[in-house]
Formats: sequence, structure tokens, C-alpha cells
Amino acid sequence: MANQGIQKRAFTAVAYHRFWECLDLLFPSRCAGCNELGYRWCSQCDEDIKPIQGAICFRCGEPLADLPSTGSCHCASFLSNIDQVRSYAKYEAPLSTAIHKLKYRRDIGIAESLAKYLVKLYNSIDVEADMIVPVPLNKKRYQERGYNQALLLARPFSYEIDHPMRPNALIRKQNTRSQVGLNRFERSANVQDAFIADKKFVKDKVILLIDDVSTTGSTMDACAKALKKEGAKYIVGLTLARAFKTKNGYSDLISIEEFTQT
Repeated sequence: MANQGIQKRAFTAVAYHRFWECLDLLFPSRCAGCNELGYRWCSQCDEDIKPIQGAICFRCGEPLADLPSTGSCHCASFLSNIDQVRSYAKYEAPLSTAIHKLKYRRDIGIAESLAKYLVKLYNSIDVEADMIVPVPLNKKRYQERGYNQALLLARPFSYEIDHPMRPNALIRKQNTRSQVGLNRFERSANVQDAFIADKKFVKDKVILLIDDVSTTGSTMDACAKALKKEGAKYIVGLTLARAFKTKNGYSDLISIEEFTQT
């Protein structure tokens, strides 16, 4: 039975990749980072993404160089459920541009190209996971958008690392407001008890929780709370990008500013 599951995932992975290849042949795409014709994600944009390197907080993944002069992280005071959060790069162009197009411009084909950064991220951590769970979107936003970008990222990621994905293991029971523009305390309160997990999927499992951007980690922590309530053993949040503080708030505000101007 296990071998059948592996074979099915392998076949589906190839079919999924071939689908986007054929689509690109019929309708040449433009790079989601720089708009160059002929590439869904060009080599220059790939080179321009700089992975987060150096010392980071073990729990939240905050680069220690970005912290105050004390060099210490106090995330344990507000992240009590998630075990680790890791992000591939900072939320800045061209990665932020691609994420924006995935979320707000329906450029769903870019998800396969971006998922490779999650693969690199997973390969860099010392965790052997049992399953993958995308952060669920609330029903209202799903109806407006038509898809969940976290699931679109999680699907090719699951194919690449050959682990099962369980989108039904976690659901969002509340239609919370967008986290963009909220501070850490508002974000935490906004997603408080917003999720519910299914014990039959998550009990005693090591879980990879997938999302596009991590800002304060509040959403990841709320998801982890629901998963651990139903017996999950260990939870690692993986995201493409990490938003950072600017004079106007967090850098994920770029998404809304760009969205309202287009």
C-alpha cells in the first residue's frame, strides 16, 4: 500500500510538471519577477534571490543580525506552539513580486517554480517529516480568489520531497481579517482559535506547515496550537519569504500597496 502511494505521487508529479510545460509551449509566459517573455521564472531572478544566512533564532527563524544590539530573540513569549519557523529569503523583490502575482494576479503557474525554494529549505534543516499541511485560507477569501496559494506551493513541494500532503488535516473555522497591516499583537488576536485539526491525520506526526510569507509567526503558531491539541508531535513552519520591519510597519504591506495601484 505504501509503495502504491509513492508510485501514485511520482506519476502525479510528472504529470503536473508536464502540464505546465505544455501550457508554456502553447502560451509563452512572462517571468513573475521581471516580466521577461519566455520564462515563468528566469535565471536572473533566481540568482537575485539571496537566501537567509548566518545565525538565526532556532524557534522563529529571525536573523540575529536584524535584532536589537542585545542580539536576543524574545519570540518564546508570543510563539508557544510552533517548534520551528524557517523562511528561504527576505520578502523583497523579485521574490515579493512573484508572491504578489501568485496571490493577487492569479499567476498560479509560478507556484511550481517557487516551490523549489521550499525544497532547498527543507533539505537544510535536521527534521524528518511525516506529512505536509498547507495553511488554510478562510472561506470568504477562497471564494474571492478561487484558490489557496499555500496549497499551490505545498503540492509541487510534496511531489519533490515525496511526502504526503493533507490539506484536510487543518481547516480555518473563522473568517478572520487579513493579517497585512496588523502589528504583532493584532495578528495574534486575529487568528486566536481560528483553526481546527483532524486527529486521524495528525496524531503523533511530525508536520511541515506551508505558507508563502511569515511576518510575526502568529498564523503559524495558531495553526500549530490546533494541530498539537489533536496530538501532533512536532511542527515546522516553512515559508518562501520572511517579512521584515520597515519604518511603515512590516514589508508585507508592499503586497497591498501594489495591489491597490493595479
